[in-house]
Order: sequence, then C-alpha cells, then structure tokens
Amino acid sequence: MSNIKKIILPQKLTPASICKFGYELSKLESADGFDFDFGQTRWFPPFSMILLAMHLRQFGDLHPNSELYVTNHENHQYAAHMGFFKTFGLDHGNEPGEAKGSERYIPIQSIKKREISEKASQEYVEKGEIIERKAASLSTILTQTNAGIVHDTLTYSIREILRNAFEHSCADEVLICAQHWPSKNEVEVGIIDAGIGIKAGLGQNPNFRFETDRESINTALMPGVSGNISAGKGSNPWMNTGYGLYMTNRICRAGGCFFICSGNAGVWLEKNRKLDIHSNLKGTAVRLHLDTSKLSDLKDRLAGFHKDGIRAAKEIKGANKSYASAASQMLTRDFQ
Repeated sequence: MSNIKKIILPQKLTPASICKFGYELSKLESADGFDFDFGQTRWFPPFSMILLAMHLRQFGDLHPNSELYVTNHENHQYAAHMGFFKTFGLDHGNEPGEAKGSERYIPIQSIKKREISEKASQEYVEKGEIIERKAASLSTILTQTNAGIVHDTLTYSIREILRNAFEHSCADEVLICAQHWPSKNEVEVGIIDAGIGIKAGLGQNPNFRFETDRESINTALMPGVSGNISAGKGSNPWMNTGYGLYMTNRICRAGGCFFICSGNAGVWLEKNRKLDIHSNLKGTAVRLHLDTSKLSDLKDRLAGFHKDGIRAAKEIKGANKSYASAASQMLTRDFQ
C-alpha cells in the first residue's frame, strides 16, 4: 500500500503562519506521495500567495520521487485567477501574468532575468529602465497615484529590491503580486525570489559577512548596506546604493507594516513593534503593507527618513555614506 501523507494548509494565510508551514514542510520525511488539502474558501492576500507558492514549489524540488496531489483547489477561484496554482506547477487557473490586472491589483507576475535582458536589448535601453517600469507599477498600486514624492521614493526603493534579487541573490526569476482594498484603505505588495538569500548576498561584500540569517537581515535593513562593495560609487544612474530596504521598511513602519524573510529568519516591523519569526525559505521575500489614509503624512516624513539614513550610515563600517545615485539626487531636490 502506498504511503500518502495528507497535509492541511493553514486556515489563515498570514506571513507568520506560512513561514511556520514552510518550516514544517521542510521537516517532513519522504513518502510515496503527499496530498495537499486546500480546504474551504479562505482569503489569499498577494504576499501570502507568492510565499506559499514558493514553499510548495521548493517542497516539490525536495521530493522529486514523490507524487504530489492537490485537493479542494477548485474552492479558490480568486487564487486561480491570480495565477497562484500554476505558479507552483498545478495545472489549474491562469498562468502567472495571464490575468490583465487593473489599477487596483497586479496578479502574480514572473519577472525573469533573461527576459529583462532581451527586452532591454530590443528597446535599446538599460536593463535598469525595464526594472524601473516594474517598480513604478508596484509603487502606483501602493500609493494609488503615478507621481509625487512618496510614489517616486517607493519606485526607487522597490527598484533596488528587484535589482538586489537579480544582481546579488543570483536569482533567475522574481515573483511579484499586489492588491489595493479601497474600502479598508489598505494596499499590499509582495516580492519574492529563490536566490541565494540575504546572508550569502551580503557576504559578497567583505564588510557584511555574518554567521546567521537573522543578523544578516537586521543589517540589510540598515542604510547604505549592500552586497556590492562599490555601492553608490560611479556615475551609473542605475547603480545600487544600499538604501532600498532601508527606505521601504521606514515608509511601511510609519504607515503600515513591513515583513522580510530569508533563510531561517524573518522580521516583522510596525511602528512600535518588532517580531522575530522563524522561517525556512531558500531565497528572499518582502512584504510592503500600507494604510493609504496615511500617505499624506508620509510625504512630510520622507525628508526625515532620508536624513536619518545618511546620519546612521556614517556609523556603519562599509556602508555607502553618499546616497549619491541619480534617484537619490532627484529625491533630495524635493526635500530641500
């Protein structure tokens, strides 16, 4: 008789519950097959979808000789529309990027490094320009506008997160997803890759080599920190400066919440709270969540975040202290 293990998904798909679920999956012993029961209707937020899909994809990679079954997936049409099931290999619903989306949501999209290079070559532009467009579309969902200092700051910051994934994590693909809920004044963006993770990525810079994933994440959230030892140097306007994660976490903490996980560590940040969460993810995942009613207040606080970052970077060995990219220079003009 075949040994088939039944696996029940968490009822509430929060970042913490999915991290715990992913950790439990990694500890399962081999079996002839695994049956994932999706149960009855549940809410699938954008970040939770891509984080769960990545865990399921990586679980399949860990058990190549086991049969994987899925039951009750038909109960989740929203997730199917967003491309969730096909993201981890189940032939159900839309492909990632197939649904068109709108000004209120971006279905799961797969951004591939190879496709960015091809598109940049076809359009005779820098690869950074193609990534900038993706970052701007996510920022537009977050801020519900396509211009202004908050929008431009988030575009710049998200662009750095996406570039980190391709340049330092050695990822071939990044998954993104976003949603705006006007009735709740809430907006969420999720970004995830299956690269080498923050610890190994930062370790490419000899100033930032750490023993643990948690120490690496805490350092990565500080200003001017990058795996690129030349961060902020030179005249390339698309140069990584090491301020992307710093600015996004400051913005989200002031107007919502921020979550990041990589390897065996995760960090949840709010205005007055920090939670360390155990994780087990090959790669890096970032969640940006904002209260849209607070966006006007954030505009007035950005200059303070910027100045805090410059000041703090001076105390960090190996940090980029200049913040002198073309993007930051543009932002500074608005601050003055």
